[in-house]
Amino acid sequence: MKETSINIFTSTTMPRRNFLKAGLAVGSCIALAPAIADRAHAGEPSRGGTLRVGLGAAGAKSSLNPFISTGDMDFAVAQSIYDRLTDFDGNGHIYNSLAEDFSHNKEGNVWKIRIRSGVVWHDGTPFSAKDVVYSLQYMLTPENKADGFTNLSGLMKPSDIRALDDSTVEVSLAKPYALLPQVLGSKVMFLVKDGTKDFTQPVGTGPFRFVEWSQGQRVTLKRNDAFRTPGMPYLDGVEFIAINDPTARMNALIADQVDVVAQLDGNLARIVEANPAMALLRSTSAATTDQFMMVGQKPFTDVRVRQAMRLLVDREQLVANALAGYGRIGNDLHCITDPDYASALPQRQHDPDHARSLLKQAGYDNDLSFELYTSDAAPGMLASATLIANQAKQAGVKIDLTVVPPDSYYSGPKFKKTAMASSDWGQHTIESVFGQAYARGAYWNEPDWTNDAFDKWVSMARTTFDPSQRKDYLFEAQKIIWEDGGYIIWGFRDLLDAANVRVKGLSPSSQRNLGYYRFEGISLEA
Repeated sequence: MKETSINIFTSTTMPRRNFLKAGLAVGSCIALAPAIADRAHAGEPSRGGTLRVGLGAAGAKSSLNPFISTGDMDFAVAQSIYDRLTDFDGNGHIYNSLAEDFSHNKEGNVWKIRIRSGVVWHDGTPFSAKDVVYSLQYMLTPENKADGFTNLSGLMKPSDIRALDDSTVEVSLAKPYALLPQVLGSKVMFLVKDGTKDFTQPVGTGPFRFVEWSQGQRVTLKRNDAFRTPGMPYLDGVEFIAINDPTARMNALIADQVDVVAQLDGNLARIVEANPAMALLRSTSAATTDQFMMVGQKPFTDVRVRQAMRLLVDREQLVANALAGYGRIGNDLHCITDPDYASALPQRQHDPDHARSLLKQAGYDNDLSFELYTSDAAPGMLASATLIANQAKQAGVKIDLTVVPPDSYYSGPKFKKTAMASSDWGQHTIESVFGQAYARGAYWNEPDWTNDAFDKWVSMARTTFDPSQRKDYLFEAQKIIWEDGGYIIWGFRDLLDAANVRVKGLSPSSQRNLGYYRFEGISLEA
């Protein structure tokens, strides 16, 4: 079998932030606050100490299972315990993490993955190809309800994955697929040890080891002395503390109860910038705080109503007010930093008159009303919902807000049961978000939107190895979302975090807050 080697990344013992900028760039502009940038390069890092991290989005359904997304705090914990085969650096460039290289046959339907040597699990067991096989098969088992199921199930069956030896995995795909390395870098694609069924005492290969967990409140980790990058991590441990209210998180930082906090609202960022004891971490990103319309519920079964709502939102005002200017307007598509983003589509404008006309065609003449389920669970979420309700009045639309606490928002009984709701997404590649937010049957396809023509274009893109042709197919798929979809992507928010100035080595990432929640390179000044 003639094989094609995929030389898109480099994997060595270099720290993550130094990986080569090769391969598929999901480029974005990183704005490193000067004070933090200066400190990141100043002298040898100190060793020891415990980093206290204040985070939101933790609640009663909080879980240590890395395959099920329940909120940012659980994801941050998983990032410290586990690894993936591939990953994305702070600039959005893909690199090998626990994979060494990828190759495929001429047809592109049989892939070989060679994994890194010398990696051990937290219990001292060597990491092997069997662990990769088990992790993929676990995600492909429907009963496990893994978020990655929808990404993988159309590509392979559990029986299609096998270990050729201790360091090589072979995957036989149902059809040629060009983007396997990218999809294996999605945030839900963690690797667990062969045979893992209980996640209450998690064992990973990441920089920190599990110590203690209080559900929805606190997680304590300690340094993994056998971590693969020599000398790292610098910290003795990390403590994740749930503080769901964003103002309370800020107050905890000011009171020195935590060292760093994630997901600041824009208005709180101004406070950080004015305080010399704190530093602001800011990165442009494809992260969104958005609203979605349930396409199976009236009035959003009618595409004219969905289009009208997209025309009713004043995107400039939403970015200026809900994000306090820390962001940029959107065009009802995810993934603005992906190279295949459909930037050629016209920017949708604020047009209440056109919206009113569409609503009248749909049978609504100043008499449309519905409920918008929302919370303060992400930066700008409640503020944007409130603004949209006010903006909709211009076309005679009455929106009633139902506001619930952040820790019960995504797990609440009205999520995905109300005509319109709020959501938030971190940065993804188009391939990743298509597999989670637009795939048939995916839980995080929040509007439950499907479209046969969209599926056709996506399928063609995935089996096309020519990047230019694939970009054309993805454009057609995004055009259908732009015209017919259920999300209102009114803006992309900058990722805003804050740290005490004694925290060193914290670098922004376009992927997620606090440098994608990887802390092996962080140190604390005495």
